[in-house]
Amino acid sequence: MFQKGQSGNPGGRRKEKVWRNAIERAIKRSSKEGMQVVDELADALIQAALERDVSALKEIGDRLDGKVPQALIGGDEDDAPVSLQVIELRAVYPKDETGG
Repeated sequence: MFQKGQSGNPGGRRKEKVWRNAIERAIKRSSKEGMQVVDELADALIQAALERDVSALKEIGDRLDGKVPQALIGGDEDDAPVSLQVIELRAVYPKDETGG
């Protein structure tokens, strides 16, 4: 049993990125200068986008502009979506004594 306030997974999630590491090794194996392979992959992605591959277009957009934020929803299927409140701030300057 865990003590109050103690994490149920004190070691946390594994930090190693297996898929990323495998791709990095493959790039190093594929050419003397690893960036050549990355450049070829980037060229292929651009070519796919030019051929109207929607997933390629999305990937390029995500890399250039960042991913589109996801909607916030509740934890259970019965929960209503979380609503966000927008607060607008405005600077208000007092009128001077001449009425301006």
